[in-house]
Amino acid sequence: MTTEGDPAPTRAQKFGEHVSDAARAAGYDIDSPRGGGKKALAEKAGMSTASISRMLAGQTIPDPKFFESLADALNLNVGRMLVEAGVISERSLAHQDQWSPQIVDPREIARSLGITAPEKVEAFVTMTKALATGDQDEDIRRSA
Repeated sequence: MTTEGDPAPTRAQKFGEHVSDAARAAGYDIDSPRGGGKKALAEKAGMSTASISRMLAGQTIPDPKFFESLADALNLNVGRMLVEAGVISERSLAHQDQWSPQIVDPREIARSLGITAPEKVEAFVTMTKALATGDQDEDIRRSA
């Protein structure tokens, strides 16, 4: 919290507060010197204890390569963590579903294409599976 003469908190300070709250909620004892919470969090996130301490103190934001493991360790959504770190905007987070490929049932695709006869739907499904398997086989042959 800032008063009239205080500068606004930095991104690192806001992020540190967010992660500290999440760490406490996840059961890490980060406040007592002998609680071992910082060390446990560091081990679970694959970070050094010093990096965790600096982050929780609001001095730094971790390297992006640690966001996923840190989010997992804290039971947080990695997208929410990126917003809190100021890496992406709320708007970007709202559109994250567009970034992720969605697995769709071939039967749904067949219906959306107007293929409704059961035998044609099954033929479409069989063909789709054969094509998908063929691509995987080709990728395997290329990598061998």
